[in-house]
Amino acid sequence: MDPLLAAYLAVALDLVLGDPPNRFHPVAWCGRVMELVEKRVRRGRVLDVVWGGLTLAVGCGFLLGVCYPLHYIPMVGDALVLWVCISVRGLVEHLLPVERELREGNLDGARRAVRWLVSRDVSRLNGAEVASAAVESCFENLLDSVVGPLWWYYLLGWPGAVVYRATNVADAMFGYRGEYEMFGKIPARLDDLLNVLSLPACAAALTVTLPWWILRVRLRSLLRAVRDVPSPSSWLPMYVGACALGVRLEKSNVYVLKGGDRLPEPDDVRRAAQIAVIFGLVAPGITYVVAGLLSP
Repeated sequence: MDPLLAAYLAVALDLVLGDPPNRFHPVAWCGRVMELVEKRVRRGRVLDVVWGGLTLAVGCGFLLGVCYPLHYIPMVGDALVLWVCISVRGLVEHLLPVERELREGNLDGARRAVRWLVSRDVSRLNGAEVASAAVESCFENLLDSVVGPLWWYYLLGWPGAVVYRATNVADAMFGYRGEYEMFGKIPARLDDLLNVLSLPACAAALTVTLPWWILRVRLRSLLRAVRDVPSPSSWLPMYVGACALGVRLEKSNVYVLKGGDRLPEPDDVRRAAQIAVIFGLVAPGITYVVAGLLSP
């Protein structure tokens, strides 16, 4: 199947049908398998670096095995594999409840809703901080859940998208977390590497989708984003989002992404969700072009 056609068919399936239910979702199965392995091998020792790498390898192998028969379904195989590796509608469906609860003045409800999007402690966030967390997660996920799988699919075929998704799941479960510091080191570092290598395509797709962001760039705030955001890849989509929306995104005591002077409002969360849908339609074509230009 033509790679670009497969990518657009996958996006169409995602936008129309959303993610498969977890009980039928290969990526959810992959996460459960890695969790089972982790519970049996992690012992809090330096050797946990090796066990974490082994757990990631098991997860990759499992997801490759599950997706292998999907790939061979005539006409639509690669599109089905990509469908389980990307998520636009799922992201939007998690953003809109945050916007609704904030608009209704239900701060506790907004905090509960945003927990599906971020791993930080949300119990003391005010309304603007909840909105900021939701917007940050939205733009970060444009790389993790859209461009990343597409980029590695274009470069390495369906196994590339599958390995990327399994690595991304392992990083979300174990990477850069206190008790998992050693165990999650290999998943976290590999996820960083895979995402950094896909940044050119993400930057291009974001710029085509939101060209006005460039007009709001401030060199000092851009350099501060590169310096302060712990992830070597997330700073770019989040900073572009701040500039595109003209807002200041903040994670307390970690970073400030200054694309404007005001903090986000409920309308900005809705705008971010709308941008995610548009980006989902733009990204397959732009990522395809960039992959063609940069691949040997």
